[in-house]
Amino acid sequence: MNEKDFFEHYPKRKEDSNKYDNGVVAFVSGSYGMAGAAYFNLIGARSIGASYIHSFLPGSIYPIVAANEMSAVYHPYDADQKEIFDENFFRKIKAIGFGSGMDRSKYAKEYFEYLLRNINVPFVVDAYGLKILAQNEELYKLNENLILTPHMGEFSLLCRMDIEKIEIDKVKIASDFAKKKRITLVLKGPETIIAYKDGKIRKNDSGNSCLARAGSGDILTGMIAGACALYEDTDIAVEDAVWLHGHIADLAMKKHAKENFDLQLYPKIADFFFFSKR
Repeated sequence: MNEKDFFEHYPKRKEDSNKYDNGVVAFVSGSYGMAGAAYFNLIGARSIGASYIHSFLPGSIYPIVAANEMSAVYHPYDADQKEIFDENFFRKIKAIGFGSGMDRSKYAKEYFEYLLRNINVPFVVDAYGLKILAQNEELYKLNENLILTPHMGEFSLLCRMDIEKIEIDKVKIASDFAKKKRITLVLKGPETIIAYKDGKIRKNDSGNSCLARAGSGDILTGMIAGACALYEDTDIAVEDAVWLHGHIADLAMKKHAKENFDLQLYPKIADFFFFSKR
């Protein structure tokens, strides 16, 4: 893919549109000590152009995240609160991201199962959400819209294979897994692989080693969910988000060092990318 391909796909914003027309996305992420994951979800969605971003997160980390990202609408909840969703709220949501930084969330499994049963939109699963799936494969049957974003270690847990064996035939194993589980798989790595439930495979050619750092995957989750909320075609949304995630990193290397690249620059670099192509 290249910039021309990306902009051929990217939805054109109508002059008379409103905030509900250009990507309404929700995230359930973060836990005490992991505010950064929730924050990076939000800037990922903003970087790809989602216009209305909701964040469900523990009240303990709300001040940290909100102080750094003021464009989102927040829904703080108490750590001991088992039910946090109003089913009417999700009528306008076009995509959802779940699991980033939720390792210390007391009721993450309950939140996840509720959403699986009640949300019929593209559903991006990351980090702790992947661990929940690895522990209970019956959950795959509850939702037909799953987009999984594991790194190799997480994929090893999901498919119950050693990383060394996966590496021998990574593309086929990813494809077989996506078809068997009826999901879209984004297997992160130096050459990210996207595998679809129909057997289709895409390899991403953008990105560099500046992305080999904590928080990068959380941004990608935000970008994929944001794109799915914007696009009518979910497959193209996933491909474009993965490509743009890497392309922004490539653009960053023109002015920044790989060793110290600040992921918080993503929205600014994305803004320059979009503006320069108008």
